[in-house]
Amino acid sequence: MSRSVEHNPERRPRRVRHHDHTKGLTRAVMLPVLALLLALVTELLNRSLSLPRLWQFVTGQPLAFLYGALIILTTLTASELFKRRKAVLVLVSVIWLALGIVQYIVIKERTQPFCSVDILMIKDAFSLITIYYTWPQIILMFASGFAVVALVILMFARLRRRRRVNYAVALLVFLGFVALCAMFSALGLRSGFFPRRFENMVDAYNEYGFATCFTFTFGQRGISKPEQYSTENMAEILKDIDDEPSETGELTYPVFDEDDNLAQPNILFVQLESFFDVSTIEGCELSADPTPTFNRLSRNFPSGLLYVPTIGGGTANTEFEVLTGLNLDFFGAGEYPYNTILQQTAVETINTDLREYGYVSTAMHNNSGTFYSRNIVYPNLGFDHFVSLEYMQNMKYTDLGWAKDAQLTDEILRALEATDARDVLMCISVESHGKYADTYEPGEGDIEVLSLPESIPLAPFQNFVNILPATDEFLKDLIHTLARFEEPTIVVAYGDHLPAMELESEMLTTGSIYASRYVVWNNFGRQFEAPDLQAYRLGANLLKQLGFSGGVITKYHQANDPGEAGEEYLDKLELLQYDMLYGDMEAFEGESPYLPSEMVMGSVPIEIEDAVLEYHRLLVSGQNFTEFSKIVINDAPVNTAYIDANHIIALVDDGTDFDSFSVAQVAKDGTVLSATDEYRIEK
Repeated sequence: MSRSVEHNPERRPRRVRHHDHTKGLTRAVMLPVLALLLALVTELLNRSLSLPRLWQFVTGQPLAFLYGALIILTTLTASELFKRRKAVLVLVSVIWLALGIVQYIVIKERTQPFCSVDILMIKDAFSLITIYYTWPQIILMFASGFAVVALVILMFARLRRRRRVNYAVALLVFLGFVALCAMFSALGLRSGFFPRRFENMVDAYNEYGFATCFTFTFGQRGISKPEQYSTENMAEILKDIDDEPSETGELTYPVFDEDDNLAQPNILFVQLESFFDVSTIEGCELSADPTPTFNRLSRNFPSGLLYVPTIGGGTANTEFEVLTGLNLDFFGAGEYPYNTILQQTAVETINTDLREYGYVSTAMHNNSGTFYSRNIVYPNLGFDHFVSLEYMQNMKYTDLGWAKDAQLTDEILRALEATDARDVLMCISVESHGKYADTYEPGEGDIEVLSLPESIPLAPFQNFVNILPATDEFLKDLIHTLARFEEPTIVVAYGDHLPAMELESEMLTTGSIYASRYVVWNNFGRQFEAPDLQAYRLGANLLKQLGFSGGVITKYHQANDPGEAGEEYLDKLELLQYDMLYGDMEAFEGESPYLPSEMVMGSVPIEIEDAVLEYHRLLVSGQNFTEFSKIVINDAPVNTAYIDANHIIALVDDGTDFDSFSVAQVAKDGTVLSATDEYRIEK
């Protein structure tokens, strides 16, 4: 009896091992097949469901496709480490499919592909969801997401943990595939098959595939340490900058007021959302010019191409390059420095450069002050004031909910008049922001699209060209207003990026989907030059023509010509950027001279002058209230009704005990941007 008991267990393991061996061979075949299928699906989504483009990629770039499949296969082999292998396998597959779907949605809405760093933007993405999608679409998306999550949870709960896991073998297999990916990645980088830096994300995702590019963006933040970084090389670069003859000198243009000791002009950068001359699209004909003011200025005043770092979205990155003079290409793929390094690090900007000349700096944007974390980042960019939507008077909105640009002229004038010093002002518009509807209903006086390349969606484009005139009209009104302004003023106007319209470089007369245009206008008759520039050289170029110098980056741009220096120019710029932000700060002798500014929200103060509490109603009188002004009682904003710029009112619950209150500007997401001092009330 005992022999039988001892003998039977010896037979069962043999049958189990044989069964496991068979299943192991099956998985060895099925996992690569599943990886190939997932690679095909994600690449199809990456190419906007275009089968011809998918076939072109698979046959034209087979090694890139197979490497992407290898990355997916590697993640699938992680399932071997779990007893509920099938559930984990489904989970990993669902994640890849979800990433592919997100990529499809993102490139349709903004052209710029989905990167791992976009996860940091999830709060901003949710704030825009009702603009880009209808409520039925939103409900369907969330319901689908919850259904998938529920399915995965159910699988984990229902599937029994029957299989035995040989953790040593499973871990060895998984790490082996990881090593294989790393080896091929290293070989690809060394041979030049893969670029060390994705300078054009749109082309990179098309050429190397979604799985590869998305994976490469993980862990890519900031600027990697260049191989040439050393004290000796930094000293040589800094010596060249210091030895360069100074271009600064006496200002020669006329000053309106001879008694004015600030013989300098106001400088306005006007960054226009998705704004460009649509006549640069070959084969595009319209019944009228949607941007006549900008095009007239481009013909009559200095104008050139401005090469921006993004397309379809990413306003903050164009803004970043113009303000800082830093090249975004050196940062991680798809990175937004506003969400990374600038959250805690102050840097050199045109604001800090001009502060030495007595300038006051103001940022202005008719959108929420929390978008792209501008309320946190702008002090690190040296702004003295930030006028966001929450501080603007009498705003009107488009059907999509974007603030109209027309009111910006009054806000700019108010900011200029609020200071005794000269001003440098960055104004960012928003009205011509997408989404551009997929259906078009002609309106009276609308611009008609007479011809258009077939690859560009007609209805969204028709909507886009009929939104542009409003922003162009704002520019017209601004120029007319500043032409009569009593202070010498320069306006540098440009589009932040081209819209998400499935544009390709080959269909543009500029030759690049990253080519915007800028124009330099002034009200005092000064002649400027406007060569074609990268966005990060715009500020330094203008300051040099005005006779102004600046910090290390500005001096470097002013002292060097990228056309003459070629790659050496970019190599040295990369060394400078790494040193100043992530290195030993050799440029500053070991310690950065830049500190966050004590930025004030709004260009004029919000003030409480009087308050009356009657019948549980608190009526507050004061100055510069807006629709975002909220009465704050016992540290909590209460429901507040906006009457006008001088009056707001709130209902006070019976029994609320308080003897003082304040007024705060509260963003839509509930963030308190600023608040007045406490005001004591007589009850």
